[in-house]
Amino acid sequence: MPFPKESLVIPTRYACVALLSVACVVISGTALYAEPVPIILDVDMESDVDDVGALALLHALADRGEAKILAVMVSAANPYSAPCADRINTYYGRGDLPIGNVRGEPIARPTGPGQAVLRNSRYARQIAEEFPGSLASGNDAREATDLYREILASQPDRSVVIVTIGYKTNLRNLLDSGADRHSELNGMDLVRQKVAKWVCMGGHFDRPRSEANLVWDSPASTDAIDRWPTAIIFSGWEIGARILTGAKLADVSDANPVRRAYQLYRGQIGGTRESWDQSAVLLAVRGVGEYWSLSPPGRVRSEDGISRFQPDPDGSHRYLIEKADPKQIAAELDELMSLPPKARD
Repeated sequence: MPFPKESLVIPTRYACVALLSVACVVISGTALYAEPVPIILDVDMESDVDDVGALALLHALADRGEAKILAVMVSAANPYSAPCADRINTYYGRGDLPIGNVRGEPIARPTGPGQAVLRNSRYARQIAEEFPGSLASGNDAREATDLYREILASQPDRSVVIVTIGYKTNLRNLLDSGADRHSELNGMDLVRQKVAKWVCMGGHFDRPRSEANLVWDSPASTDAIDRWPTAIIFSGWEIGARILTGAKLADVSDANPVRRAYQLYRGQIGGTRESWDQSAVLLAVRGVGEYWSLSPPGRVRSEDGISRFQPDPDGSHRYLIEKADPKQIAAELDELMSLPPKARD
């Protein structure tokens, strides 16, 4: 992430000390960021394994001081999805991170409020059973809407970045929420006051066709995108499809649940998988940087899981456009995903 110009103005008498400090940071491999980005990550953690890779990436960025993880929300009704997220958090030394789980009638394709997506997973149950953690099932996690409201109410105005790499059920429920013990604001006003932007992994912007994160609870996708009161940046399917990661996980410890999840999903150690969710997390923490460009402003409409973008100079929605070589981004993501947890006191 490039520094703003004003951050490079250094008084002469301190120039040598400042430059030496920067050099030490670069040599040590630790990124230099003024403030870690406060992130709430909303995952399904059941369908594709890139959810696991994205959570590992976020922990690595937090270890480097680039992100502050406020919570992990789960948008799936699979009883092992939240425990799976808990096992990954525990591995990275953050077993105390709050986890929220969607509530509602488990159903394959929700048709409205009060229902939640239920799908099978190739890895969630095994990770929950094979690795240490504290959650036994999704019902042991906090109710997601209540946790969203508690965390947002406690944060500075316009500071929180929400990243969704799963279904949009939790965000629709948040917008529908009313005043409570955490805040006198309703959901719309609470989001408007506390959220800087929403980074959404979802949609196709190279051609109109359905995309999984928007289609599984399509009523929630349509509603949340239409009503969301702050900026939304979409990382479309076409972005992550060309960024292939996971090969370096073959070289990490067997104690790493991320390695095991990729093995379970692919049926083998090694190989690669598309990085839809990791791309969204990288965007949320580092911005577009030299990785991507942004579309002009506009409005996205999602109907039956199909996203359509209409340019509008007054619109608050934009989507990513490929810029850097996907192989270069993949190499950077692979390196971060395979880092061991930072040693803690």
